[in-house]
Amino acid sequence: MTIPASLEAGFKAKFAEYTRTLDCVHCGLCIQNCPTYGVTGRESDSPRGRIYLMRGYAESDLEISPEARRHLDQCIVCRGCETVCPSGIRMGDMMESFRHEMRRTPSRRFLTRLLDRLKDAAARSILMGVLPHRARIAALTDFLYFYDRTGLRRLFRWAARLGSRGPAHRFFGRLSARLAGLDGLLPPILPPSRRRIDAEAAASGGLFRAAGKARVRAALFLGCISSEWYADVHRATIRVLTENGCDVLVPAAQTCCGALHRHGGHIEDAADLYARNRDAFAEQKSDVLIVNAAGCGASLREPPHSMPEGLGLPVRDVCEFLDEIGIRTPSGEIPRKVAHHQACHLVHAQRVQASAVENLLARIPGLSLVPLPDADRCCGAGGIYNLLHPEMAEPLQAEKVAAILGTGAEIVATGNPGCWLQIRAGLNGRGVEVLHPVELLARAYGSRP
Repeated sequence: MTIPASLEAGFKAKFAEYTRTLDCVHCGLCIQNCPTYGVTGRESDSPRGRIYLMRGYAESDLEISPEARRHLDQCIVCRGCETVCPSGIRMGDMMESFRHEMRRTPSRRFLTRLLDRLKDAAARSILMGVLPHRARIAALTDFLYFYDRTGLRRLFRWAARLGSRGPAHRFFGRLSARLAGLDGLLPPILPPSRRRIDAEAAASGGLFRAAGKARVRAALFLGCISSEWYADVHRATIRVLTENGCDVLVPAAQTCCGALHRHGGHIEDAADLYARNRDAFAEQKSDVLIVNAAGCGASLREPPHSMPEGLGLPVRDVCEFLDEIGIRTPSGEIPRKVAHHQACHLVHAQRVQASAVENLLARIPGLSLVPLPDADRCCGAGGIYNLLHPEMAEPLQAEKVAAILGTGAEIVATGNPGCWLQIRAGLNGRGVEVLHPVELLARAYGSRP
């Protein structure tokens, strides 16, 4: 569809991605791939419906209504729609741009404007005040470790149960439910000595050497929260890479990837973090940047518009990379049934085929890979989506858990920390382990002599 250039320029001034909304041919192929449409069945909660809302906002002089904004906020940005779209719509870019426009366009209503500013300030205090600072993340995780290992967690759970019933329910029921959900997502926190991968790397000069002659010089991305919470996955990644001829570097100056900032429309902050990472990894002269978190990998592989040159080195998911270079067949057996949940930002954003992961798992002696129905269907994690929109995330979690339990799998393999937390919480007490694929490979390689 085309419109007069003068009109288009005006609409683009209100919404930068406006022209891309015209590419939608209204075919509806995206609808069945949209998890939020699956929950509500409403057109306004589908990609096509959201494109109509964004386009309508740009073409109108009216302020977007709270109801329309709610439908747009409820997009997980899983990007499942991109995989099936015949027009090449990039919903991730579109949603990031629209949320950025909403942040910089104040509401005409005083109370709404005030609340928006308060929410934005609170979000930035975490996104820029905590996530880019590994020492602050470590301190927060130390507190959670203390909370997990003392009576504080039991006390909290007792208080949450008390607030969910009786006279207190009227005032604290909803808050108790939200806090109980947060507590349920908290994984077992490792002791500080087992979490500080960056400190271990610094002690060895920032380098973990290959077992034998090195064929690749690989930099490892640690992330923000995952630098502490995902420590076992980082160890497994280093173990498997070094076992397969890679020197692994861990640059101390690296920082948060900016994925959560982009999802929330904080595009300038995301660009700033991207630039910091570009400088940190440029100093290492590595052959490749390895990422073991699907969301981080997608963010690092898609540079901000202000930096089209990217990071200056190729970015690869760890499983994608290992499948490309080939691995030594492990000798240890894992006689377990394993289901593979395909993380959204691995399969839909990075376009890494499921076979890249499953080829590796097939090399493990004794392991039986069982098919998971709708393996690429979103689990509802979406970065921090499950914290902000539990009413949408919980049905998706339940759907994923039911599919996993139906396979009879003893282990679920998935390559993203958000999926790991969400699926693990849903499977709590069901006897099913949730692991990153490289953790299974590391187990099969066993202890190095």
